[in-house]
Amino acid sequence: MAAKKGGGFASKLYLALLLMVSGFLIVVLQFGFIFLLVALLPSMVAYFVDLDPLKPKFKVVFSCNLAATFPTLAPMFQAGIQLRRYDITALTGSPDIWLIIYGGAAAGWCLLYLCGQLAYFVVGARNEYTIRHIEEEQKRLISEWGVQVQGAPPSQRR
Repeated sequence: MAAKKGGGFASKLYLALLLMVSGFLIVVLQFGFIFLLVALLPSMVAYFVDLDPLKPKFKVVFSCNLAATFPTLAPMFQAGIQLRRYDITALTGSPDIWLIIYGGAAAGWCLLYLCGQLAYFVVGARNEYTIRHIEEEQKRLISEWGVQVQGAPPSQRR
């Protein structure tokens, strides 16, 4: 039987929730919503690049990207809640702001690739230490108790 694509209750609920949150952000942020969309472009790319159904890469990049975007969104939210307009031209024209925002997304990609390599290195070093420790303990036991502690070679065991 072929699997159903989309159309399920969960996907409709997700779409409705996405539309409601987007509507709220449009009302509160006004032109800041467009700024938010452009700021989160690296996260959107990560969503489409990540082929895993649980989207772990997207979650990491989105989290880092959003964390770097929050400091610029806070004054927009404050102005939106107080029903004041917020001029985003100073933000959109500042290369420092874009460097911080896209740098946050880049940090997310670095976390994805560097943390895997770092974990590989740490686990390998720990395993080497454990092997060395066991071999030293084996040598100590042989020197203390003699060769009979080793037991029969594997070819002579039954």
